Amino acid sequence: MTTEDVVLKAVAATRVAELTATAASYSPGDIGSATAPLYPELFRRLGAAGIRPAGGPAIVYYEDPAEPSDAITVHAAIPVTAGPQPGYDFAIVDLPAIRPAATILHRGTMADVTRSLWILAGWIEDNGYRPVGYHREVYLEHGPDQASPDEAGHAVTELQVTVARVASLAAAGRGPRGMQGFVLTT
Repeated sequence: MTTEDVVLKAVAATRVAELTATAASYSPGDIGSATAPLYPELFRRLGAAGIRPAGGPAIVYYEDPAEPSDAITVHAAIPVTAGPQPGYDFAIVDLPAIRPAATILHRGTMADVTRSLWILAGWIEDNGYRPVGYHREVYLEHGPDQASPDEAGHAVTELQVTVARVASLAAAGRGPRGMQGFVLTT
């Protein structure tokens, strides 16, 4: 699959342990700065709680902050099989399935993710869909334990976004959020 290949598919629900941070904006540089300390800290906390990761790839996902601003809430997550327990200093949540998800493989560093997001956004619009919320990043060939994808010699990240047919959004009484999940800066 090349980076220009968009696939429409179902993504299964996933239980994850996560930590969150607020990035100053949705730009790759701000997101990278916010997520960089989260994975080492998450693994430290999981170890202290006696929880082992389930073996799936790391995931980053986004949501609007509590107060409207240019900032974005970043969730750094790793699959686990454990359930939530009082006293954990991290959250365990079930990420919902995505049906359907428009997906694309991004090859390279996350500093260069903008091109892949634009390709994905164009495909979504050209095929009669609208994004519903922000995208997820699933790190297929780059672990959060590496300081940068360049250390691994390569990185492959699947970008996933929930989509709905334009007519489906109108019928549900909701207007499309537009390309909110694709607010790109250069």
